Amino acid sequence: MEKKKKQSRWPRAVWVVVGLMAVVNYALLYAQRDLFPDRFYSEILWRTAALTFAVVGALIISRDRRHVIGWLLMVTPIMITIATILSQFMEPRLAAASELDIPLFLYVWFNNWSWWLLIAPILLIFYLFPTGQLISKRWRWGVGLVLGAFILFLFLLTFAPDAEIGDTGRVLPNPIGFLPADLVETLVGVMAVLLVGGALVSLVSVFVRYRRAQPVERAQMRWLFIACTLFMINYAIGFVLEDYVEGLFGETAFILSVLAIPVSIGIAVLRYRLWDIDVVINRSLVYGALTTVLAAIFAGTAAALSQVAKAAFGEEMQQAAAAVAAIVVASLFTPLRTRVENAINRRLFPEKIDLSEGLIELNANLWNWVSLPRTLEATLEHLEAIYSHEVSAIYLRDGRGDYRPAAARGMAQSELGLYQPSPSQQEQLTQKKGILNDTEAPFVLTTPIYLPRRKGAEVLGVLRLGKRRQGRGFSGGDVHTLAAFGAKLAEPIYAHNPEKS
Repeated sequence: MEKKKKQSRWPRAVWVVVGLMAVVNYALLYAQRDLFPDRFYSEILWRTAALTFAVVGALIISRDRRHVIGWLLMVTPIMITIATILSQFMEPRLAAASELDIPLFLYVWFNNWSWWLLIAPILLIFYLFPTGQLISKRWRWGVGLVLGAFILFLFLLTFAPDAEIGDTGRVLPNPIGFLPADLVETLVGVMAVLLVGGALVSLVSVFVRYRRAQPVERAQMRWLFIACTLFMINYAIGFVLEDYVEGLFGETAFILSVLAIPVSIGIAVLRYRLWDIDVVINRSLVYGALTTVLAAIFAGTAAALSQVAKAAFGEEMQQAAAAVAAIVVASLFTPLRTRVENAINRRLFPEKIDLSEGLIELNANLWNWVSLPRTLEATLEHLEAIYSHEVSAIYLRDGRGDYRPAAARGMAQSELGLYQPSPSQQEQLTQKKGILNDTEAPFVLTTPIYLPRRKGAEVLGVLRLGKRRQGRGFSGGDVHTLAAFGAKLAEPIYAHNPEKS
């Protein structure tokens, strides 16, 4: 009984720590605003990004306090909070100091290695994501490379002859340094090899895990892939364009790309709207292609109109060509977006099309000429062609309110028993909502077949689908689409069985 009481208080303690970190960071940031008047906005964004790591970590720890990834996410904001508190008291002393006493040395020492508390957790997350465990014990040596590099770096900082003062370029003698300069350079090279080796092994482990993963785990990893891709794009732009990160737009974009990493980890580990990664990819493809096409049309139209205007009206009319080209692009935006979206959906996301397309659509007066079992079988066959799921079934509600199997595909109908939704699940069905549950074999998705009524839906049955064969899952958009499809399917069912509705 005492153990349960402690566990119930654990999430509250984590959130208290997160709240204290937020108060300390923003309060001290405001107090130190005079130290960086031109970077106050950027500092707010960086602190917010760091606290996002803490919030996601707290959510994961609240759900499972043994999940290592949650604790790793907490490391970075704790480090930044400690550094912020120390800087409030130590920076004025450090600016006036000509030599380092022990308190100042410890402050400089901490600042010089604290960046590891950002790099190391990210590398370790790559080894452990998304389960919080290594693929196998054989990958411990990769983690050992990272820890070995950190320990060696810590040793060098502690006993090197000089101590660098952050990014200021100042160098002061280390009061406890005794290592020769030549040995320091050699050990720095060894440390770099260990760090690069550990980073490369972590990337290899990610791809090995993805190849071995089941559909749910692959969907979790795709969220992290998208976030890392955004970060690498921004990092590459900043590497090529030196002033990119220095500008307001570039720095904001870079910080948001960093922010995407904890957000993607939170979605993946907590599995909130997990399969909506397909929607993110879909929108990225649609608007990326649309932007490229519109930019090409604008450039081509502006160039052509500029030459025509110059020949017909003189150079003073050339500037009007850009305005005309912008009007042309604006008028083409909606029709082009529709065409691009339809083209991408049909090739890469066929489930985004209207599910009723391809089914036999009969006039209501002719429904009785097609048997209900044949209608249900054709429905399941049609959905399987779109979603490629392993099994599917349609349950209809009888006069007593029980859901009985009326059609099945991928397994015998005789193998199915009654479907008995819980009160909360029945409420979801009445509200025209789908139910995702990948632990309830053999079906992972249940959506209502209903007649829309003024006071909620009148549920006639449910459509149940199993796991998909390609390793993908059902996104929130898929659930919404299938629920809307259930309203169309209910009409012929009601026509055949009005007394059972």
